[in-house]
Amino acid sequence: MIVENHLILWNHISLKIIDLQRTMLPIGEHSHTFQLSSSVLLYTIHGRARLLLDGDEHLVQNGYVCHAGKGTVLSIMDITDPFEYYMIQYKASLPLPCSQDLLELMNNTEPFDVQYGFGVGHAAPLLITLSRMEQEWNQPEAMAKLQVKSLFYQFICDLMGQLQQQRLEHETPDIVLQAVKYMDEHFAEPITADTLAALLQSSPRTMQRMFNKRLDMGPIDYLVQVRIEKAKALLCRTNAGLKDIAESVGYADSYYFSRIFKRCTGVSPSMYRESMLQVRSAEPDDIALTPGLVAACSEKLERSDPLQVAIRRSQRTIIHLKGELLLLRQPQKIAVLDPQFMDHMLALGEQPAGSVMVTGDCSSVPEHHIENLRMIKPLGTLAAPDFEALRVLAPDLIICTEFQKNIYESLSRLAPTIMLERNRNWRDTLRIIGRITGKKREAEQVLQQYKHKINTLKTALAAKLHRQSVTFIRPQDNSIRLHSCAHRTAAILYKDLGLYPPKLALDRKSTSSILSLESLPELDADHYFVLTDNKYKAWSDEIQTTVTWKNLRAVQQQHVYHAKASIWIAYYGPIAMNQVVDQVAEAFLDAK
Repeated sequence: MIVENHLILWNHISLKIIDLQRTMLPIGEHSHTFQLSSSVLLYTIHGRARLLLDGDEHLVQNGYVCHAGKGTVLSIMDITDPFEYYMIQYKASLPLPCSQDLLELMNNTEPFDVQYGFGVGHAAPLLITLSRMEQEWNQPEAMAKLQVKSLFYQFICDLMGQLQQQRLEHETPDIVLQAVKYMDEHFAEPITADTLAALLQSSPRTMQRMFNKRLDMGPIDYLVQVRIEKAKALLCRTNAGLKDIAESVGYADSYYFSRIFKRCTGVSPSMYRESMLQVRSAEPDDIALTPGLVAACSEKLERSDPLQVAIRRSQRTIIHLKGELLLLRQPQKIAVLDPQFMDHMLALGEQPAGSVMVTGDCSSVPEHHIENLRMIKPLGTLAAPDFEALRVLAPDLIICTEFQKNIYESLSRLAPTIMLERNRNWRDTLRIIGRITGKKREAEQVLQQYKHKINTLKTALAAKLHRQSVTFIRPQDNSIRLHSCAHRTAAILYKDLGLYPPKLALDRKSTSSILSLESLPELDADHYFVLTDNKYKAWSDEIQTTVTWKNLRAVQQQHVYHAKASIWIAYYGPIAMNQVVDQVAEAFLDAK
């Protein structure tokens, strides 16, 4: 934790104090566990207790400060003295637009989400400030609330000063760096997420989150990469048998090792060894493959900063559903076999060389995409990619989803192919596309802008709708498809915007269910978004002429809103999802 970086961000953020509480828990009180709905600072006035932040333990007493971000699970237990504390709930965000440097610093530092705790050296000034904040917080005047915010900044200033004095950055080691070093040195030993977290006095959940943030992969994903790279070197440099190589890189079962190796590289260990021998025999003067240089390079790599090595490794390697792909250069001609990837690339200012289309009809295409279609070669549809068009295009990278798993091998013969999860959160997919296209910064900026937008709208929608239910349905095949909370677009409505689903849409196991026209009244939502496309427009129009439809409470109250199914369903990327958010805002906040 570098205090100076935190201070820079505290100087630029927009701040809102949500709540301030002073609480007393008696000895023997049962444990209190809850998930934080905002960032929190907790200051112990007196007493002793054990605090868990996502499983990370803090033994707290007088003058101990804890900080945690939104979503953290906080548990207070083992109270041995009457435990009294202040808890300040706050929300901080960077106002947009802002500089790219600030966005990067925010993304790398996460000062309002990071967890830390320490005993202060000088409690008096902090307690005085907290006491004044409590007095002002209980006053109804607006001036008092402004004073609370001013005092909170004073509290942060004093707190950061004490953090600097105690050099917390040295007292709190870099967990990711420690884990990387350990796995680099002990990769041949049995390692699990639980044992690694326990060794470094962290929790598996915290370690997973920190690895994903720094390296775009989990700790075990990193361990597998290290082991496979070591195995590759042994296959190239030695004549050791497969069983010996497997054991030397941490796999007791050579069969399991072979499966992991093929999943990560696309070929079996024996085929990899054979292909490398062929390359070396074909290019005998190519010293890049000589054992001496391999060893020298390995020694040089190991002498460099382990975390930087890990970051470089993660930046050039894309982990996907069929293993991993090492990007030796920036792809120039990318073919995408799901429309959502076209949306992601366009949002980053990039353009795929070719893409499958939802239909041959431009009415299903988001307006932002239409102007780009002339430059994008059509590659058939999601269900039936055009192999001949792909062959003629000759891409240097293909991005598909598990929807095309049956043709993956054929695609791989045309060009290196990455298979991404189709229903993965669009934010994660955007980050992956950002790494592939060299637009990591732009991806983070898109995400920050979206976060700022929904945070503003969420409050306004809550005030306007007062927990009224909202649903989205799609007439098709002489029935009505109800999209449930498990649907990927539903997360935009019910999580990002905080809207409330009707009871029939609460199913989290299936993404949708089929309703008949006769059973539609059972849905009984307060508001309906009706998704249509040209294929089912006639059926959608027919439904809306029926008595059943006209008798719906939402129809009679004019709480029905029409939208393109392609935008809400097919183009699951930042441009389309921003349009969904805009349409929701227009329906509820711009209505007269």
